[in-house]
Amino acid sequence: MIDNLYKEIFLFEEPFYLLPQKAMYRPIKNQLILSDIHLGKASHFRKNGIPMPKESHLKDIDTLHYLMNKWKPHTVLILGDLFHSKFNNEWLWFKSFMMEYPIVSFMLVEGNHDVLKENIYDISNLFKVEIIEEDHFIFSHHPLKENKKFNICGHVHPGLKLTGSAKQTIKLPCFYLNKTHLILPAFGYLTGLYILEKEENSIYYLIANKRVIHLCLNIKRGCYFNNLRRLPFQ
Repeated sequence: MIDNLYKEIFLFEEPFYLLPQKAMYRPIKNQLILSDIHLGKASHFRKNGIPMPKESHLKDIDTLHYLMNKWKPHTVLILGDLFHSKFNNEWLWFKSFMMEYPIVSFMLVEGNHDVLKENIYDISNLFKVEIIEEDHFIFSHHPLKENKKFNICGHVHPGLKLTGSAKQTIKLPCFYLNKTHLILPAFGYLTGLYILEKEENSIYYLIANKRVIHLCLNIKRGCYFNNLRRLPFQ
């Protein structure tokens, strides 16, 4: 049974679970999907004089352990930007994490920050590819502008800015969905948000208070929530 902390959506009649940990589970393939971990961002901040606890990156590792134990996936698909450009000790933590799940295949769709030397990726259960294409879906890091198949991707770090009745505001990460794309939120704890312009023909699944909330937009009347499960293009 699906609990109310995450949302089940259907793409081409296939169920996907949008998780409040900023990841997605694909039950038909027993696959965990996430994007933009940006290992090494904490080290990058510290090197540039920005105070950052040394254990900041462990929050992402702890969340991954939780997801692995809860869903027990056969594969983990990472839609790019596993790294934050430079090799650092945070990669060693992630390598140790993967070695704890030797029968799980980790698939990395190469992102613009994944520029380390090829030997760094030489781990028995880690596989790096440029793109993954299936019957209905194409998985990439960047959103593809011209594609004949439905594109599931990352890179954008999507978020929305909401305004309350007393003019208070909050910025929240989200899953962004339209007729051609599903863009995942950035998984990494230290990643920022790119605030999207609200589009009437798009659907947003906000992550708030450790749950996923379906936000429907009516541009003329403002924002409102509902519990619709089926998408308009199915």
